[in-house]
Amino acid sequence: MIVPLKAWFGDLSRRPYVRWIAVVLGAAAVLSVTAGFVLRERFERASLEGSLQRATGYSVTLDDLRHEGAALVLLGLHARSSSGALVLDVPRIDVTVGDRRIAATVDSPRVTLALDRWRGDERKTLEAGLHAFHLSSPDIDADVRSGDVFIVRGAVPELAARLDDVRGAIHFHGGVPAYALDLALVDGATRYPISAKTDSERGTQTVRWEAGALPLTSLATVIPPDAVVQIRGGWLSNVSLTYGATPLRARVTIEDGVFGLRSQSPHELSAVSGDLELGVHSLGSTGLHASLDGVPFDYAGEVDDLHSRLSWLVQGTPDLRRLGRLMFAVAAEPRLQTMHLEWTAPGLGFSKYSIQTDEGPLTVSMLLVNPREPTLHFDTAIAEDHIFSGGERTSAMGVRTHAVAGVNGDYFDIGRTYQPMGMLIQSGELFRGPADRYALVVKRDGTIEFNEYRMHGSVSTPRGNFPVTQFNIWPAGDVTVITPRFGKSLPPWPGATFVALEPLDAKTGRYVVRDTVLAKEAVPVSFGLLFGPLLKGPLPRVGDHIRLSYSLEPAVDGDVAAIGGGPLLIKDGAWYDDPHAPAPDERDVRWPVVGLGHLPDDLLLLVAVDGRHPEKSIGMTRPEFASLLQRFGAIDAMALDSGGSVTLVSRAPGDDNVSVRNQPSDNSAERWVSDGLFLYSSAPKPEIVIPRAATTPAPEARPTP
Repeated sequence: MIVPLKAWFGDLSRRPYVRWIAVVLGAAAVLSVTAGFVLRERFERASLEGSLQRATGYSVTLDDLRHEGAALVLLGLHARSSSGALVLDVPRIDVTVGDRRIAATVDSPRVTLALDRWRGDERKTLEAGLHAFHLSSPDIDADVRSGDVFIVRGAVPELAARLDDVRGAIHFHGGVPAYALDLALVDGATRYPISAKTDSERGTQTVRWEAGALPLTSLATVIPPDAVVQIRGGWLSNVSLTYGATPLRARVTIEDGVFGLRSQSPHELSAVSGDLELGVHSLGSTGLHASLDGVPFDYAGEVDDLHSRLSWLVQGTPDLRRLGRLMFAVAAEPRLQTMHLEWTAPGLGFSKYSIQTDEGPLTVSMLLVNPREPTLHFDTAIAEDHIFSGGERTSAMGVRTHAVAGVNGDYFDIGRTYQPMGMLIQSGELFRGPADRYALVVKRDGTIEFNEYRMHGSVSTPRGNFPVTQFNIWPAGDVTVITPRFGKSLPPWPGATFVALEPLDAKTGRYVVRDTVLAKEAVPVSFGLLFGPLLKGPLPRVGDHIRLSYSLEPAVDGDVAAIGGGPLLIKDGAWYDDPHAPAPDERDVRWPVVGLGHLPDDLLLLVAVDGRHPEKSIGMTRPEFASLLQRFGAIDAMALDSGGSVTLVSRAPGDDNVSVRNQPSDNSAERWVSDGLFLYSSAPKPEIVIPRAATTPAPEARPTP
């Protein structure tokens, strides 16, 4: 029978200590085969050392090798990886070869793991070297006696943690390992038992490591002194790790944990409690509760970019660092009262916190966005997918379009047509032309730009030429382009004329007039031009050929989304008193506000501040809101429609749909609005904080305006 070493090594190698046991057993099995060779012992030793070095990529030496009756005895086996991260010393291995069985005793093995020398490719390199290494044998049984694992760090190795008295049995049948091991974490004079075993059922195997309780302080020295997180106290209980038939999953309950957090100013998380889970590439929790510098704090969510098993613990990951950045930024807020933190999706974090000011309390909800995250993108949504509508709740738009987060958008004609007041682009398609104020534009690469846009165009007819300056805007000043995105019908407008067009060559702007209708009554919408009542000169007639051209300035070619709003609050890092601000009389009114800020490293903040709730949040003036965004580092920022429209939605961990995360001010009820700016994620579903089954949103009952 041919037993490939890789077949059993691949499963065992997921844990550093068991991996070294696999190396020892591999050596024992190879020795069992070579023991039958008619060679002198010194040549056997040299041959074995060379075989193991070629197969594993490790430096391997043997102090001695001899035969004692039917047994082959190895004395002083020493193996070391090329980086020095893993070192194995075994005083003695006894191997006995039978007709159908190889028995090995591994006596007092010692494994030293140097964390700061560990490379992410250690295991892969060893597996590649063992790929072609086979040994002929039926079953292998090995007893491990009194093993030790030393975890060290530093240029001059210092002991960081120790596991001792590793005992148990490992059995290989057909290359498949099964084992039951007992060991203990040593903390001073106290030992904390740990068990490791394999369970097989229906041809599949699950590996389980379990411990009832482990002191966090005994693991603290594993963390380098310059790491962002430092362990200072607490316990891990109900510790379990499984892999094999199911993907890797580790679960622990943290009890009374104390952690130091290193940033520009140090912080401390104390009284940390809750469940924490580790997956193949994910770290998450459905709820951790703590005190942050004496302030109530809780966290939920999942970070899924842990692609190295050990280095993330020391170096972090991009999303872990962004999560820390959001946490530290909120922690620096003056007179912080409470703080809630979530990681919503790759590249997207959420926080909600409260502070106390001299004027009264404030509640702030915010989203931290990495626009460079490839699975995350912005887009807009509009009520009923038309410019003219009956309005729609921000959360309903988010659920309908499968967003993971978003905010309400532009000012709009409330209670009547619900048309937005500014520019709107959705998925690269222009829905509504610009107004005389700032708009927010999302580029194809995810970056954000704030600018004032104008529409320029003209229509040439056999009866004269006219300027075109509007797009899906009603009522029209001169000539406006109308598309089916406008709505079902154009409202009556005395003196206006709608000219329906059919394309002859849309690429060159050539059309033929299909119909002309005076807008005395509602006119069904199709593609065409709406001529305002103030225009002078003969209008096109049915059958006329016309040429139409229009464009936005600055150009928006390649832009995927745009939404109006305003005013611009911050420009080049300084307060900007926008001369084209909508509702300028609201500049110094303290009320609910919402907007987007652009940070120096291209990260973005969507921020909503509740208002009109004196017991919880009094709101902000526009200058105060700009000052808040500047505290978080915004170099450019723009407000969106504020007041009762302010709504921030996101998908809470464990939910399938977005929900309202702030407290709207219209009797705490969500307002029907025109449009919104949303974030969408194409990332796979979470591994740990798995969303519950989708629920059907409650039917909307529209209130009387």
